[in-house]
Amino acid sequence: MQLIDLIYPSNRIVSIVGTSKNAGKTVTLNEIIAQAGGDKGIQLALISTGRDGERRDVLTETEKPPVFVKKGTIVTTVENAIKPEYAGIEIFSVTDYNTPMGRVVIGKAVEDGYVEISGPYSSRTIKGMCEDMLAFGARLVLIDGSLDRRASAAPFVSDGTILATGAALARSQDLVIDKTMHIINTYSIPRVERGEIRDLAQEIMEEGKTGLINEDLSITYVDTLTSLRSGSLIAGCLTDSTRYVVLSGSATTDTLKDIMQNAKGDIQILVKDGTRVFIPPRDLHMLQKMGMQLKVVDAINIIAVTVNPYSPEGYYFESLTFLENMRRAVPDIPVFDVMQGGSNYDY
Repeated sequence: MQLIDLIYPSNRIVSIVGTSKNAGKTVTLNEIIAQAGGDKGIQLALISTGRDGERRDVLTETEKPPVFVKKGTIVTTVENAIKPEYAGIEIFSVTDYNTPMGRVVIGKAVEDGYVEISGPYSSRTIKGMCEDMLAFGARLVLIDGSLDRRASAAPFVSDGTILATGAALARSQDLVIDKTMHIINTYSIPRVERGEIRDLAQEIMEEGKTGLINEDLSITYVDTLTSLRSGSLIAGCLTDSTRYVVLSGSATTDTLKDIMQNAKGDIQILVKDGTRVFIPPRDLHMLQKMGMQLKVVDAINIIAVTVNPYSPEGYYFESLTFLENMRRAVPDIPVFDVMQGGSNYDY
């Protein structure tokens, strides 16, 4: 089974998120583009939460793999990235979203060639542009995301996520696997089971508030602008009847520790999805030992993991060993080494 078979047709919008720079995200993107072409002939659309496809990273000055597309591929890019040496673009829409390189535009490649893809940062705008590209005829939209702009992995935006990881994350293979596992564990936080609780939590989050759901399903709102550094305020509102703490923003160590230290009974802490959790591995373990039950309203669908055994700093891991070790670490998620062309996965 190829990576594209896990992605399509069960998903319309898929994000590709890297665990670090040079983790193999663009190589993964190119592999999916290649697999979607040929006999499958899937009409693709590409968008980025930043910028990809440029030949050299503007921050690190390292070379980057270019993005090659077939004629007819729908792309979002910026005005100044439409260059003579790249594939020609037929413009469908000039958006109101401005960047330092000009306005974001949506168009179609009129020939085979290289492209730069770009786009907005906000999850709501990304989602809107993805829907626009589907309306222009795309069957599958691929979002080039990144860990520091993880909004693309949110279930509100995409149907599923491909996580790209590799040697660039750390010099130790064990450390790469441990760090990758932490991200996977964060993204895999279980969904709160009761449907009525999800509905109540969703209402609180849509209002941008912090709220407590009590045993009788009544709601007590906490007077705070954000959940960040508000653990003591939230803790002061906890009562014996509190069963759920709903955070409309991010979950951090300090906030959750304050809540757990003052919990008066069995409570669950709810966040929108795993992209809202910013807790280091050691702190997460500590909070779990304190009895923390962290749940999400919307679960993230991790479709697959891709591995890149090479680092631009010159070191590398033995490819087959790295692939096998990652597969053992995440037995429930398919793992592919797209760098070696080993795109098949045997169940």
